[in-house]
Amino acid sequence: MFAPAVATWIERQMKTNMLATSLLLSLGLSVASAGQPNPRFYGKWVGVETYEIPGHVGPYGKRGEPPVKKSVVIEIGDSGETLAFGQGLLQGRVEISPKWGENTLEFKIRSSPSFRTHGKLVLSADGNTLTETAFALLTDRPFAVACNISGTFHRQGKK
Repeated sequence: MFAPAVATWIERQMKTNMLATSLLLSLGLSVASAGQPNPRFYGKWVGVETYEIPGHVGPYGKRGEPPVKKSVVIEIGDSGETLAFGQGLLQGRVEISPKWGENTLEFKIRSSPSFRTHGKLVLSADGNTLTETAFALLTDRPFAVACNISGTFHRQGKK
């Protein structure tokens, strides 16, 4: 009397388990392939960054500064876990949490002290040009201000 009901329940459980297993496997494979470092990013990149502090109205009136341009060297290494910024306004070696796309590296800064908080590097199709958009928080002012960073870099050498 219970045999058909139990058999139906077991069959449903097996189908559910198979579906869940196949879904987890497909998700795991897609995450594993999408998040892999692209070795074409590694190496030394030379270019110019533009630092722009957007104008805003505060208690002391409208503020803003003209854009500042600086020569910069970016080095990407350690399987994409570190970025080193040299010769620029915000120099230093930082550890990052990378998120890899086919030609993109989105990053969030994990190490302190860094004024940069997050950004994105986009690699050209030929792999010789890197375009940066990033964000920083400058604390050397009377109060902290946001800074937008953009730049274009050319490959200087591979690691």
